[in-house]
Amino acid sequence: MLDSQSERYKVSVKLTLYMMRNFFILTALIFTSCGSYDPGDAVRLSSWVSSPIETQLMRSTVDSFRTAHPDIEVKYEPIPGSYSEKIQLMLGTSTAPDLFYLKDMVAPSYLRYDVLEPLNEYVEGSPEFDTEDFFPFLRNAFSKDSIYYGFSKDYNPYVLFYNADMFAKAGITEPPQNWAELKSAAARLTIDTDGDGKIDQYGLVIEPVIEMLIPFVYQNGGTFQDDEGRLRFTEPEFVEALDYYSGLHRSGVAALPSEVGSGWNGDAFGREYCAMIIAGGWALPFLDETHPDVNYELAFMPAGKVRATVAFTTAYVMPKSSQKKKESWQLLSYLAGKKGMAEWTSLGLAMPARRSVAEKNGFYDHPRFKWFVNSAEFARLFQVTYVERWYDEAQATMQEVFFLKEDPAVALNKLKTRIEKFRLN
Repeated sequence: MLDSQSERYKVSVKLTLYMMRNFFILTALIFTSCGSYDPGDAVRLSSWVSSPIETQLMRSTVDSFRTAHPDIEVKYEPIPGSYSEKIQLMLGTSTAPDLFYLKDMVAPSYLRYDVLEPLNEYVEGSPEFDTEDFFPFLRNAFSKDSIYYGFSKDYNPYVLFYNADMFAKAGITEPPQNWAELKSAAARLTIDTDGDGKIDQYGLVIEPVIEMLIPFVYQNGGTFQDDEGRLRFTEPEFVEALDYYSGLHRSGVAALPSEVGSGWNGDAFGREYCAMIIAGGWALPFLDETHPDVNYELAFMPAGKVRATVAFTTAYVMPKSSQKKKESWQLLSYLAGKKGMAEWTSLGLAMPARRSVAEKNGFYDHPRFKWFVNSAEFARLFQVTYVERWYDEAQATMQEVFFLKEDPAVALNKLKTRIEKFRLN
């Protein structure tokens, strides 16, 4: 589960090649000069701090583990603020928790620096763990060269949210199924409702961010980076997707959150400034708690040449420095196993990474959760083997296209030149 709205859009994990290399060297020297570290008797588990309900749910799940394994002491240590920087500091000083959260988008950086414990031997010794039960696109999300370094605890894909009342009033009987229908519906739903000559209801509110563009890229048969590590975002499939996505804004059928006085698209949707948004499950509690009177429905993202979406996931990982690896694996295999995952995802704050748990929790039949869990069949992750600076450069390119009206092909070619030096070798 993602820890905050700002992190979802900014992916604010500062992992640059230069910084991490020198960081680990420096902190290791500091640690060596300061004496040994006593981790105590407990297995330490850390996560970021998001909402109180998530923190309480994790505490409850850990309590269930303690009941099942009374011989293993567990200390849950949520980290408030600057999570990634603090984890990096602890990794560099060999004081890291025995298990901690790791996001999919930054996983290649951690695997590059060989700080995580390989898990294949633990998996082989635990046949009940059943890696085949994970959705295929998540099974190898945290692996390298066929070696597992973590297992997803949940995932959240993009789906389409639409205002049922606005659709009915416009005479639209079903959500758009493809790109043409999405643009057509957005045009019909972009209205000057009070006749003052200004648009006050848009068909869509979209974010000018790379991660929200990528589903359209995948739908168009493109990718940011291929399996061999070659950049592919200057190829026609990617350029066409960006042209279509930014074209929704250029044509006036989609607005940006700032243009309707909102901080993010979920807020604009809740305040009924638009009829549709693309969002993940994090929008559900926000809408239900903040805008309970909005009558909305969900649907799969409209398809392009193929049906696709992007999903975000987080894993439990174990550092090589852990001194309680056997016990830590028992905790990891419980939390990412069928029983622990069923409890952790029971409220639908994120979707189970395992098919059997989704079935057990009744998500395939749930009127809202079914759209997320069924999206797993065509969802893809978005991971790039470049240091974090690539993301800042990509965001700058999106700003150029949306605000400066830069031609997508020209902007992407400039981007390729700027970020080639950030690749992790």
